[in-house]
Amino acid sequence: MEKKVITLIPRYFNEFKCIGTGCEDSCCIGWRVNIDKDTYKKYKKNKDLELKDIFMKNITRNRKSTEDETYGKIKMNENGECPFLDNKKLCKIQLKLGKEYLSNVCKIYPRKINLINNNLEKSLEMSCPEAVRICIMNRDIMEFDYIEEEFDDSVRISYAINDKGDYFKNEKYKYFWDIRIFSIGILQNRNFRLNERIILLGIFYKKVQELMDKNKYNYIPDIINQFNNMVRDGELKHNIENIPTNIEIQIVIANEFTVGNVMKGITNCRYLECLEETLSGLKYKGSNSVEDIRELYSEGYRDYYEPYIKEKEYILENYLVNEYFGNCMPFGKFKTIWDSYIYICIIYSMLKLHLIGISLYNKELNDDIVLKLIQSFSRVSLHDQQYTQYIIDLIKENKFDTLSYLTIMVKN
Repeated sequence: MEKKVITLIPRYFNEFKCIGTGCEDSCCIGWRVNIDKDTYKKYKKNKDLELKDIFMKNITRNRKSTEDETYGKIKMNENGECPFLDNKKLCKIQLKLGKEYLSNVCKIYPRKINLINNNLEKSLEMSCPEAVRICIMNRDIMEFDYIEEEFDDSVRISYAINDKGDYFKNEKYKYFWDIRIFSIGILQNRNFRLNERIILLGIFYKKVQELMDKNKYNYIPDIINQFNNMVRDGELKHNIENIPTNIEIQIVIANEFTVGNVMKGITNCRYLECLEETLSGLKYKGSNSVEDIRELYSEGYRDYYEPYIKEKEYILENYLVNEYFGNCMPFGKFKTIWDSYIYICIIYSMLKLHLIGISLYNKELNDDIVLKLIQSFSRVSLHDQQYTQYIIDLIKENKFDTLSYLTIMVKN
């Protein structure tokens, strides 16, 4: 008997179809690809003459792993390409053996699947150009639907949370849904500019983190109600508008992480092009002072970034909402909910810095530029769990993790 499961998806999800050779990037180049145990065994038993030799030479055991999902791995060629790509950049395994022979990673990407209270949640990774296009370019507020579908027990789960079952182990999950619904509502509240929404979220998260640190979890619903009332009444809007802007701090923090990316030895051509344009636009040479960059940064913001974003702020809104939902924020991969807030501030600030520099270089800002940056930035930065933690730790080490600093970092 087929098992049915309730699945929560963003409304854009079912619009996605891989465009194959028409894609500007390739999900089969520049990444490490793990092979699950069942697929590994299929490959080793395969009798196809053309593929057998490639399987023997390029599929290896991952001896350090103790999990079935990372049982083996594909050895990429000297160009970082998957050895199973043909001359049209299509997968020989899928072409010759069918989709059922793909590993779990290859079968699912760019779909991301989480398990919340025994229900599935699906979203798309923004490292895929086509996924970015259908996710972030919709002017309407991102909506979510529940659907019923067959359950595939071989599916790869990124995060699993059970706020009822986990309650006895860790009480913080008790109000997972309350915090989540409130947070996405704030990110989508268009009565405020996006940077103001992020600041509102920070004020709220600071309160919640303080309650969690004192094990006062049962006070969280009261804080949510209090904030809902203040947001509805416009009580906080005037205070946020009066927060000063400090471009120097924005440049120092965002620039630190941008240069940190360079030092990691990134090879993705699309992102390297974006980064080169960012640094060229800001005339960054490695020894510039903040004062040298300040005037150019202000010019790029005034002449290109602000006019574009003012009309199309829904692009960054959709991006942040998708990241929030897909990463099971404010928990998921984060040690604390405050860490998840640091993460939001960083990715927003880094995208802003890149877009300002790129717009100065190109003397314009348009949809193609923004799509290219968001996709390539997501690919090189957000897929790397270690990098995510690295930038959070770096913020803390430099004492920039206070609400005051983070607020200044995102304030336009």
